[in-house]
Amino acid sequence: MKHAPSPRTAPRSLARVFALPLLLLAASLAGLLIGLTGEGPTDWAAAALLFLPLFAIAFAWQRRG
Repeated sequence: MKHAPSPRTAPRSLARVFALPLLLLAASLAGLLIGLTGEGPTDWAAAALLFLPLFAIAFAWQRRG
């Protein structure tokens, strides 16, 4: 008798697997471009975009721990 796969082990599409990493890549690139081309408040926006991957790592570690 086969059991239904749990949501944790169910196969995922490539788009679902790489959606968040691609979003973080886009945010990082945008942060770099904004940081290089702007002054003042845009530097704060660039810093926020560049910190998104660090927040994602911290969130993942906190969930695992």
